[in-house]
Amino acid sequence: MAQHVLPEISVLCINEADIKALNQALSATWPAHTQSLKIGTIYESLRNLPKENQFDLIVSPANSYGILDGGFDDAISRTFCLPKHHYRALTDAAQRKLYEQWRGFAPPGSCTLVKMPSELQETNRWGCRHVALCPTMRVPSIATWNREVVYESVWSLMCEVDRWNYPTGGDSRAEDRISTILTTPLATGTGGVDSDTWACQFTLALKHFSDALERPQRWSSLEWTDLNKEVKDVEATWE
Repeated sequence: MAQHVLPEISVLCINEADIKALNQALSATWPAHTQSLKIGTIYESLRNLPKENQFDLIVSPANSYGILDGGFDDAISRTFCLPKHHYRALTDAAQRKLYEQWRGFAPPGSCTLVKMPSELQETNRWGCRHVALCPTMRVPSIATWNREVVYESVWSLMCEVDRWNYPTGGDSRAEDRISTILTTPLATGTGGVDSDTWACQFTLALKHFSDALERPQRWSSLEWTDLNKEVKDVEATWE
């Protein structure tokens, strides 16, 4: 059985407050994170991101219907599709996959991997081959009522990437493995989630998922008494 390795994660930020919040969350919540994964921040917009920052997958904080036309989704559509392709090229691919997997509606907190159309793979400068649809809201709106949506979205993302990289009953996808991920802070724009809440839930989801990979015996046979710390850690981000 192949050893499951977490992908490298780059967090693209246009607000310094998000970078500060993430660094603080990692230091306070998971100081030993460097032993399990490589994570870093980039203070730049997607449009101006140098080609040296290669990534296999980009996270779309999409709505549940995969319409990539607002906020960072709009930046994705403009950067990957225009001017050589139609603005909706990626939205069309996303919605075909959403219909196949969810009949068109992906619940907030879920994750759906979409293979980027070959023509978009060929024309983007970062070598990106996949889009992860991680809706934090059904339609563009405030998402703070869902107090754990960032945690749920990041957990779902890591599950789908791990499932892609290490398919059940088969060898790891050495040639098409998702080794590098580009994401932004989730739900901090239209969703209204503050930087500290995003950063804490983002960090906790990665920490708990890493623990699940390292301790399968525990996570495959849980009792309520086993989960006191994880539950309390996440609930503490509600405040």
